[in-house]
Amino acid sequence: MAAPNPTQAKNNPPPGARGARPAEPPKPEGPKVLRIGIIQGGKIIEERIIRTRDTVTVGPSEKNTFVIASNDLPNRFELFETKDGAHYTLNFTDVMTGRLAFEGGVKDLAELRTSGKARAKGKVYQLDIDDKSRGKVVIGETTVLYQFVAPPPIQPRPQLPAAVRGGLFKDIEWFVTIALLVSLVGHVGFVGALVAHDWPKVSMMDKYMQLQELIAASDATFEDKKQADQADTNAEGDAATDKEEDKKASDDKKNAGKSKAADEDQGPKKSAEEVARERAERRAALAEQLAQRGLNKILGSMGGGEAGGAISDVLRGGDVGADQDELLSQVAGVGVATGDAAGKLRGPAGGKGSGEAADIDQIRMAGGDADVRTSGAGSERAVRGNVKRRDPTAVDGTGVLNPQEVAKVVARRIGAIKGCYERALRRNPNLEGKITVRFTVAGSGKVTSANATQNELGGEVGDCIISAFKAFRFPPPEGGSATFEYPFMFTPAG
Repeated sequence: MAAPNPTQAKNNPPPGARGARPAEPPKPEGPKVLRIGIIQGGKIIEERIIRTRDTVTVGPSEKNTFVIASNDLPNRFELFETKDGAHYTLNFTDVMTGRLAFEGGVKDLAELRTSGKARAKGKVYQLDIDDKSRGKVVIGETTVLYQFVAPPPIQPRPQLPAAVRGGLFKDIEWFVTIALLVSLVGHVGFVGALVAHDWPKVSMMDKYMQLQELIAASDATFEDKKQADQADTNAEGDAATDKEEDKKASDDKKNAGKSKAADEDQGPKKSAEEVARERAERRAALAEQLAQRGLNKILGSMGGGEAGGAISDVLRGGDVGADQDELLSQVAGVGVATGDAAGKLRGPAGGKGSGEAADIDQIRMAGGDADVRTSGAGSERAVRGNVKRRDPTAVDGTGVLNPQEVAKVVARRIGAIKGCYERALRRNPNLEGKITVRFTVAGSGKVTSANATQNELGGEVGDCIISAFKAFRFPPPEGGSATFEYPFMFTPAG
C-alpha cells in the first residue's frame, strides 16, 4: 500500500482537522429567478429580482413592471413573456439593439432577426430563452440587463430587541386595572339591577296616605316625649316645692312680726283701677300744660296782650327745649293771622319795631313806592341750555370702534349731559364753557374709566357728566379696548 503524499495531505486536510477551510453553504435547489437591472446615463437606477415567473412589462405607464419613458415603446410592452409559468420568451422590435449570450456563443439581436432564430409576430420578434442565457437590450437611451440567478434567501424584517420592544400588557398597572374593572362591574350590575327590578307603581293617593301616617307618627312621638319630659319636670318640681315650703314655713314664723308692722306703716293698698286712673289724670294734665307752651304757643298766639308777645313768653319760660313731638301731638289746629285787630302779629317787648301788626299788602319794597301785593301763584321761569358737540376722536387703545357708533350712543343720552349743565345754570345763569371728556370703552362695551381733560364749568358739572358717561353702554370694540375724547360746548339758551 502506497504511503500518503505529505503535500497532498497538507493541501487537503481531513475533515475536522485544525486549519481546515469552512464548508461552503449548500446551493439552493430549484429553478433560477430572473434578475433585471435598468441602466440610464451609465448608472444603474433600478434593480429587481422577479421571484415568480410572471410577465415583465416596460413602458411609460405606471402600471408596468419597469417604467421607461421612450418614444420607441408603446404604453405597455411585454419584454419578458411567459405563458406556462416556466419558460420565458424575449420580445423585441426593429428599433431595439443588444446582445445575448447562450451556450453556443454571443448573438446580436439583428443577427437573430436575419438568421430566422427569432420568430416574427407582426412587428415584434420572439426568442425563447433558458436559465443559462443572459444579455442586454437597448431601448433608446435605456439599457435593460438580465440574467438568471439562484433565488437569494428572503431577508427577515428588522425587529427591535426584546428588551426594547413593548408589549400590549407590559406597562399595565394591574392593581389599578383590576380595581377599575371591579368598580365597573359593580356599577354596571347595580344599574342593571335597578333597570331590571319591577318597582311597584305608587299612586298619588297612596303617597298622600303614607304622608299622613308619617305626620301622625311624628305627632304621637312628640306628644309622648312632651308628656315624659313634663312628668320628669313635675317630679323634680314637687321635690323642690316640698323643700321650699318647709323653708318658707320656718321663715314665715320668723318674719310674721316684721310683716305686720310694715303693713301698718304703709297704710291701705290701692287697687289696679285706682292706679290706672291716677296715671291717666297725670297724662291729661301734662298734655294741657304742654299745649300752652313751646311751638304750640307761638302758632296759637293770635291777639294782643301787654306781656310782650308770645315769642318772649316762650323764650322766657325755656320752652324751646321741650319735646316737640309731644307738643305737636296736642295741636288741634293752626289759625291764620289777618289784618283785624284781634289777629295782628305782635313783636317782643323792647324790640326796635313798633310792636304793631300789619297786613301783608301794607308791606312795601325797600327803596320803592310800589305796593307788594299777592296775585295768586306765580310761574317759575324755565332754565334752558344749549349743548354743542363735535365728533369724538379715538386717541388710544388696541380695539377698533367706529366713532360714529360712539356719537350715536351719546346722542341718545344727551339729555343726561344737558341736565347736568342746566342744574348748574339755575344757580349761575351766565355759566358757559367747554368740557372735553376722555373715556375708555372695554371689550364688553362698558366704560371702565372717564375723566375731564378740559373743564371750564367747574368740578360739580364735570363730575356729573363723568358719572353720566360711566353709565353709558357702547358697542363692543373689536380686538380690545378703545379710548376716545369727546368735546362739548355749553351755552345758555337766549
